[in-house]
Amino acid sequence: MKRCLRLSLLSAMLSASTPGLMAQSWDAARDARDWAKQDKDDSFTFYDHTTRTLRTWMREGGLTGSLPVGALDDPPVRWVLDPRNNAWVAHGSQVSHIDRTSRIITKFKAPAEVGDVAWDSKGFVLSYRSPTPYLEKRDYNKGALLWSSGTKPVGGDGPAAQDRRPIVVQDSGNVLMADGRALNLIILDGETGKKLSETNLHLANGEPAPALEGPAFDRGPLVLWPGKDVVLASVKASQVPATLRAGLQGVVLARLDLAHSLLEFLPTGLDESHFLVGVLESDAIFINPKGGLIQVKVK
Repeated sequence: MKRCLRLSLLSAMLSASTPGLMAQSWDAARDARDWAKQDKDDSFTFYDHTTRTLRTWMREGGLTGSLPVGALDDPPVRWVLDPRNNAWVAHGSQVSHIDRTSRIITKFKAPAEVGDVAWDSKGFVLSYRSPTPYLEKRDYNKGALLWSSGTKPVGGDGPAAQDRRPIVVQDSGNVLMADGRALNLIILDGETGKKLSETNLHLANGEPAPALEGPAFDRGPLVLWPGKDVVLASVKASQVPATLRAGLQGVVLARLDLAHSLLEFLPTGLDESHFLVGVLESDAIFINPKGGLIQVKVK
């Protein structure tokens, strides 16, 4: 049974709940673009192209921090803030550690383009775009390698597809990774990077989770629904198997209930250019490609 979902703009709620926010020059509800990922404290860090600055924002608190990254040679692709509110930023062929004064503390060369990043209290995990899965976990201090998983790509280029493999860290600390067209997720130990298992999802009628249709080159993001052992995966309606597509259009949420091994496809009412960044309470949060945030109620 499909769940009922409702769309609403965040800006109206923010202006009512945070009176001082509208006086600020940058407002995520209006200005957020491109990529972001929800942190454990429910904050998001967005990239402000106009000022080349990372902006940290919370739904209840508005803008809580800004970090200039103008010292980088290339625009940020993915990023994470460390416990001291410095940033590790993937850009071009490098990953740089930047302090709050925009000074580059240290950097290292990436073996391939960074496709996704996730993190916990001990470090951050980089998922690289490569023909086969390759992940690294590094510490926040100097970016020292804590573990790697898979075959390290050489040169970053080759005839095989350089697939994006989205990742997310569970409440337990394990790393979940999507690979190829499978909706089942690979589970890696967050402390060692060793593969523990794969999910065994099924539809409501008991059939095994189907594979997505079409190419898997640019898989959409995974986000964790905190405290529920549920992951939401963003997929295009055209990727949903035809027998399950029915009236689905635009961007669709694949709801992966890990506790019950259950898969459902949920409509959002959004076109496929919208980007999923997190879940706040019962709202899936999307970035509007025209700027700003949209929330979709998930019941």
